[in-house]
Amino acid sequence: MISETLFFDNTVSPSLPEFINSRVQINIEVKTAIESICKREEFKKGQLLIKEGMVAHRLYFIEEGSARTYYHHDGKDVTSWVYREGQMLTTWTSFYTQIPSHENIELTETTRICSLTFDELQGLYLKYPKMQEFGRLMVEEQLVFIDYFYKGFVFMSAREKYDLLLSTFPDVTQRINLGHIASFLGISQETLSRIRKNK
Repeated sequence: MISETLFFDNTVSPSLPEFINSRVQINIEVKTAIESICKREEFKKGQLLIKEGMVAHRLYFIEEGSARTYYHHDGKDVTSWVYREGQMLTTWTSFYTQIPSHENIELTETTRICSLTFDELQGLYLKYPKMQEFGRLMVEEQLVFIDYFYKGFVFMSAREKYDLLLSTFPDVTQRINLGHIASFLGISQETLSRIRKNK
């Protein structure tokens, strides 16, 4: 079985340049260029970064806070993943193809974010070879993640999914609505409570 450490780094990177530097070594010129175009914003709990039907024009890095992606199915919203500080997120298909998203991104607590537009990221790729390397690694990580986990989820028990979530987000139950966590696991809140009680 592939270790989840292949995909998740529990060492929180406080800034986007440091996060990128943790993947590929970048010099001060590249770090300065990223800082100069990075848009920093603070959002309240419950605000949406992206709504279903919108095009994802920005790639986000969470400096502080948390978020979830979700979609609608049979009149319910279904959480597809949750994110915390030190992680990048967007609705990936929409961002890379620039077509409307089928997902939403909601902030699950007051959150501070740094973001780059699609065009700004492409400009960094053109100017700095190290950023091209980072972009390739980022896409590879997402492809492997989707291939491994979404296929693996078919065979995982709710407890295994919960353990996987804790491996990347240890304090998730203190910061994310338990209903959203249960939705992600595909179980009821009562079943989630039993899993937590037996941990």
